[in-house]
Amino acid sequence: MNELEKIAKKFNNALKTKWGGNRNHYLALAYLMKEFDIEQNKGLTQIAFNQTEFGINAFHFDSTRRNLYLLLVSWSSSMDQIRQPLRQFVTAGMDSIFATEKESNGTNRFSNQITACLLENSALIDQIYFRILTSGPLSELQQSEYLKNLMEQLEQKKYLVDRFFNNRPVRFTFDQRTITGSDDIGPTGTTSRVYAYYLPMEYPLLQKGPQEEQMIIGFIRLVDILSIYREMGSKFFERNIRYGLGDKGYVNKSITRAFQKIVLQKKDTPDVFAFNHNGITIAAQQVTYENNKCIITSPRLLNGAQTLTTFDQFCSDQHMSDPENQDAEAKKALEAIRVLCKFITNATSEFITTVTINNNRQNPVMPWDLHANDEIQLLVQDKFRTELGIYYERQKNAFAELDQETEEGIIEKKEVKLLKLAQTFLASDGELELLSSIRDVFEEDEKYEKVFNQNRLKADLRYVVLCYKIHYRLNKLMNEIIDKGPVKYWYLRRARNLLWSLLTQAILNDENLEGLAANYGCDMVMSTALTDYLTDIATKRCRPLIASLEDQNRESIEAFDVAFLNKDNSFYYCMMEAKERWQWRKKSLK
Repeated sequence: MNELEKIAKKFNNALKTKWGGNRNHYLALAYLMKEFDIEQNKGLTQIAFNQTEFGINAFHFDSTRRNLYLLLVSWSSSMDQIRQPLRQFVTAGMDSIFATEKESNGTNRFSNQITACLLENSALIDQIYFRILTSGPLSELQQSEYLKNLMEQLEQKKYLVDRFFNNRPVRFTFDQRTITGSDDIGPTGTTSRVYAYYLPMEYPLLQKGPQEEQMIIGFIRLVDILSIYREMGSKFFERNIRYGLGDKGYVNKSITRAFQKIVLQKKDTPDVFAFNHNGITIAAQQVTYENNKCIITSPRLLNGAQTLTTFDQFCSDQHMSDPENQDAEAKKALEAIRVLCKFITNATSEFITTVTINNNRQNPVMPWDLHANDEIQLLVQDKFRTELGIYYERQKNAFAELDQETEEGIIEKKEVKLLKLAQTFLASDGELELLSSIRDVFEEDEKYEKVFNQNRLKADLRYVVLCYKIHYRLNKLMNEIIDKGPVKYWYLRRARNLLWSLLTQAILNDENLEGLAANYGCDMVMSTALTDYLTDIATKRCRPLIASLEDQNRESIEAFDVAFLNKDNSFYYCMMEAKERWQWRKKSLK
């Protein structure tokens, strides 16, 4: 325990009865007093002892540096301890702190203090400094994909700072520090730029959503959208779209031909494009409309990336931005192409994900790729890295493109894939029907939440890896069973999912589960010993269970109709048999 922690512990013992809070608050107090050389009484007024709505637990204005510090202080450096307050700060705290209209909070001491500080020093503050301060090493925070995602969302909130300070240049900076006495400083980011665009648009329509979400609809010049993309780069794409597309994006030949007919061949007029195109969708932190212009702040493209990347490639191939290109008629046609555009604001990240999926059903981006950046996926990735050193590939082809920074903490040379993990969870739950329609799982919220939810984070990952690795040998195990009687067991080729489900139950009901987990659940190696174990339980346990379905489904089997093998009822019937024979009970990876 270092000196600052000792002081914090003394404060906690001496002041908690009067002030409340927990040891994180007293660590924040000790830090304020040491870092900024302030008295204890002043420091106490800058601590959020019993207020959690902002996500931070301390603040301080340094008049010499002209910095306003917003502090999230944690005695632990575990991401589990920092996750909730950090999410609160990003999703709600920033909006509350930098609201331009504030209601009186008579009993909320911390809110009143930080509001007074902002108002009294608004002309003096040159920089907002958000700092995560921990008493442990920063390695887990630095490797956390969840934190990286929240930091990107935080950057998009810079417009709130600009609005509060009436567009006076105030930088927004964030970093991570430790009080261990080392000079270790985590990733530092700063942004002084807010991406805001004024897009010409006439005759807009307004649609409100179920939770006060807003959508403005109108026709926008495609060159204006391209200008945003060329300025923002991949940041313009919503993260799930970004990773779904990959680095190269998609160039659609039919869309290219449409541009050629309009711009080069003059066979079509620019007006026709809007009739033939489904339109694009953009989410933004703020959307307003005035004087025939749609003003969007921190935009993110939800669908239309294929159109945009194709248009970008077409313009580059034809040198449309080249000053030496003298084809004025072609440029005029290009600038006249408009596309239907939906602008969405006041929406949660969950709402945006749903919109993204529903607007990309006909696109080459698979629905599971569109969930790559969900909060639960980021948390699962962090859990695999922290507990087992295994890379969880929530983004297509990400494992093959690991850089040195991302690779830190990864010790396994094989990855766990998002889609296969979903199938593993479904297999363990006996959800055969969902296993057979896996696309629906990622397109329907209720089904998706059934597979990926907070309970999965409580699972022993060694058990998960054990059950996950079954799919590497499923075909071999099927053949082992069928070889026992090729004529009798021909139908088992259609029982792949049922076999996977029963194998997971055999593992989870094994008396030596801990031994199996220790030997085979800590890495991605598919050893001979594990294969032999799976072969043994497949033939001695799962084969007779599946065979028990024959009597009640004999007519279907004789008619070569074996759809029953992929019904949930078949799994539960087999589990009843297993309970009677070996006292199995249904267990899940939760």
